[in-house]
Amino acid sequence: MTGPPAAGSGRPPELLFCRRCGGSVARREILTGRARLLEDRAFCPACAPGALALRRSLRWAAGGAAGALLLLALAAALDARRRSVEAEAAARDARAEAAALAGRARGDGDRVASLEAGVRGLAEAAARLASGLQALREEAARGREEQEDRLEGVERSLATVLDTLEGVRREVTALQGNPPLTEEEERAALERLREPNAGARFEALWILQRGSGAAARQAAVLGLDDPEDGVRYQAAILARELGVREAVPALVRCLSCPGAAVRSAALEALVALEGTDLGFDPLDPSEESRSEAIHRWEERIRPR
Repeated sequence: MTGPPAAGSGRPPELLFCRRCGGSVARREILTGRARLLEDRAFCPACAPGALALRRSLRWAAGGAAGALLLLALAAALDARRRSVEAEAAARDARAEAAALAGRARGDGDRVASLEAGVRGLAEAAARLASGLQALREEAARGREEQEDRLEGVERSLATVLDTLEGVRREVTALQGNPPLTEEEERAALERLREPNAGARFEALWILQRGSGAAARQAAVLGLDDPEDGVRYQAAILARELGVREAVPALVRCLSCPGAAVRSAALEALVALEGTDLGFDPLDPSEESRSEAIHRWEERIRPR
């Protein structure tokens, strides 16, 4: 795991530097989950939680901006409605006044013409307000679409980074040519899933990819219910590679995870084990659409 990278292997260098504090970050720290690689930027173990928190804050800010646009559009709509009602009331009053003046002094044509011109101007103002309201609605809709596109792009970038990490793991395993694990080694790795350190649990599941016994299969099922996304992601890969059919219910639960990378890994394992995706798209920004597909999976695995 610590040998020099093969030429053209696409693996990250042995040593990176933290984007925030400038400290060194070893590749092993990234692979074990202690450090983070976010959008090709390395963060040391000390800075990684803050970087993740900042990323979540940016998502919340994006959602808040979309909400603010909606509130502005609603306020503009209410204001335009009020102005339209006032304009219509003023128009009615002007017509009534014009009629009264015409009745009292039919010869005062200029006055009547002036009032009629004022009525037309009010009607035109009401039309302009209505047009402005429609423009505000269209602008708000465009703002929501742009925010959704940005969030989807971030999710896709994260999934790409984790897929690249999985390719690096495979290359390291192939270069090392490690022999299969013994039953004792598998049981020792299974016990590491009880450790509080998420990086240790992640590494245990990675090592168990060289196993094939009952302990390795049990670890895949247990890892899918781990509280950390990175551990669940590696457990889904292990379940797929070992063909652990008893992991299907836990994999279906992982389809509801907030992280797109975990959803993608779980779906790949389900397709390998069940031969279908039931129309589930892990990168679909619509939670409602994903929930419908998850319901189909739940119906499929429900005991008859």
